[in-house]
This record gives sequence, C-alpha cells and structure tokens, in this order.
Amino acid sequence: MLVLWLHFLLHIKWNFTYTKSLNYNCSFASAGMVNTRSMTRKLNKDVSASWSDLDHDLLLLIMMHLGVLDFIAFGDVCKSWRSVAVSNWNKFMVSKQPMYLSISSRLNDKECYLEDYQRRKLKTTIPHSNGTICVGITCGYLIFFEREACDFWLVNPFTKKELCFRDFPFGVTPFPTHFRGILVFSPSMFGRVFVVITHAFADKIAFSLPGEQSEWYYATSPSIIHDLHFFKGKIYTIDWRGQLCEFRLNPEPTLTLLNMKNFPWAHNYMLEFLSSSENLFVVDAVDVLAVEADFDEMKWVTSNRTIGAYAVFLSNFKCAAAIRPDTWIHPWTQYQRLNFSDGYDPSKTRRMCFTTNMWYFPHDCLIDTDPG
Repeated sequence: MLVLWLHFLLHIKWNFTYTKSLNYNCSFASAGMVNTRSMTRKLNKDVSASWSDLDHDLLLLIMMHLGVLDFIAFGDVCKSWRSVAVSNWNKFMVSKQPMYLSISSRLNDKECYLEDYQRRKLKTTIPHSNGTICVGITCGYLIFFEREACDFWLVNPFTKKELCFRDFPFGVTPFPTHFRGILVFSPSMFGRVFVVITHAFADKIAFSLPGEQSEWYYATSPSIIHDLHFFKGKIYTIDWRGQLCEFRLNPEPTLTLLNMKNFPWAHNYMLEFLSSSENLFVVDAVDVLAVEADFDEMKWVTSNRTIGAYAVFLSNFKCAAAIRPDTWIHPWTQYQRLNFSDGYDPSKTRRMCFTTNMWYFPHDCLIDTDPG
C-alpha cells in the first residue's frame, strides 16, 4: 500500500507545476513543464477529503522521499498534511542535500532563486530588501546589509521570518569575501546573537541582539581575523597566522587563544572554517586543502581519515559544510565537481568538493525552537 501511494504521489509531483507554498509567498518553476494550475485545483477538490484522512505515519514515510520543493507544496495540500510537514520540518530538512542559491541584483525587493538536485527552481521575493545587498548566509537566513542606515536584515527564504540588527558601528565592504556573520543562540543573553567580522575592521568582533533598541558590543583581537564559526556550542576564530581562538560573549567579551600545535600554513590570508556535525576543519581557500582540529591532543592533524567520508561544499560567501552523502535519500552526482587532493601528499587520497557562488543548506534551515 505504501509503495502504491508513493508512486501515485511521485506521479503527481513529476507532472504538475506547484504554484503554492506553505503560505510563504513562494512560486515554483520547473523547466519543460506546462502550467496545469486548473487541473491541480480540480484534482485537489476531488480527492482532498480522502487525502486528509491518510494516516500520519504513512504520510511521514511518503514525505521523507520528497525533495525540498515538493515538500513545500506537500504542506499546502490540506490542514492534515500541513500539520505533518510543520511537525516534522527539522527531521525532513536535515536529510536533504544542499541547493544552489542566487539573489537578483535589482534595487527593489530582491528575488531569491533556489535550485535543487533535479535542476528545478524555487523563486521567492525577499521582503524589506529594497536598497540592500546580500553579504552572506547563516543558519538558513540570508544576510542583507542596508548601507545608508547600516542595518542588517536576516531573512529565512522559506519561512520568511526576519531578524533586524540596527546601526552597525563599523564599515561593511559590499563583498561577501570581506564579511562574515553568524547567528548563534546564547543562553546567557537569553536569545539569538548576531556575531560579525568585516574586512575593514578585521581586528574587531562585534555582536548584538535583534531589535530596535539593541546595542552592539565588540572585542578587539591582537591580529587580523579571517573567519569565525559556531561549532558544538562555541564560537571560534582563525587569524592569518593560523591561530585558533575561542570567543565568549559573557560575562565580558573575551577572546582566548587556544595553543594548537602543528598548523601547516604560516601567514596564510585565505583561511576559512569548515565543519561537519562532529569535526572542525580549517581550509586553505586558494589550494582547497584542509586540516582538522584535534581538541583532545590540542593540535592540527591531516584530515585524510575523517574528511574523506564527506562531500565538501565551498562557496564565495564563506558558506561551507562537510556532509556525509549517505544521509541523503536522493542522488547527489549532478553537482558540479571539483577534485582536490590532501595537502600533505597530492598523490594520495582525493576527495570530492563542490563549489558554487552560494550554497543553501537545508539542514541549517530549522524551525525555531528557542526564544528570542
């Protein structure tokens, strides 16, 4: 019975163009397909009553075989299906592979395009993006900066949830490679905190809570910081000499040097973080070479044994991840490929790396469960 329902649902998926989305003002386009909106309405009217009565466990099994775009449409079939989609949002998203992401350069409200592994595109308009520029992405939120007001707007393209961080006190160069912002949850500050470094003030780490009245705070580093990253509940920074530091927000902003041994690249200006769920890496963004932080031994080690099991995703927006492909239900061989070798011996193990201008990671796009 499950197989029959799954085949029926997949048949509809491949032969109809969805034009609705979980009430989030998204629209869908699928190359080579005609618009059958009226047919979809008639089909929904005829069978919605019986579909809404399907067992939720069965719906969940079917839903987990969908792609992200079909999952959005799945939740718009009826209230029963929407309930299943919302309650299992996080479980679904963490099982899906990255999507290509592009942002229109128009001056008014910008359009965001997400493309899945099947080359199908989702288009959505980003609210309050008039006069802004996209400078990054964090935790499923696109980061927009409005230069005149010096405000950051963070927008989730799926849920349309927004976070605003007003009056940034330092200059922001409108290039993604010159900016890094991460959104973290701080129990001690009772909410989400936006942590930022910029190329123009690369020795400053600034942070703020969202809201109209929130203030920016900052700490100063003795050297130029190239990247920062949130990993297993801690904020880390890496500077041009490969020095790893832990950044703590409370009770006072503090940057603590971690005495890690054996860093292989001295005076490297192109370092950035990369992590899986269990491992923290630092990548040379020019030669695409990686080393792993061994916190037990407090040293850097070759990542040959660990990163080889992952697909590595890098982008111009410093949005990177190492993900195990065996966690995905769908194939992942259609990505543009770039092979790179281990930094210590180019003749040995080669790993698979995928590069694009900007990646969107569904596993970061989780429904908020914390306050603030």
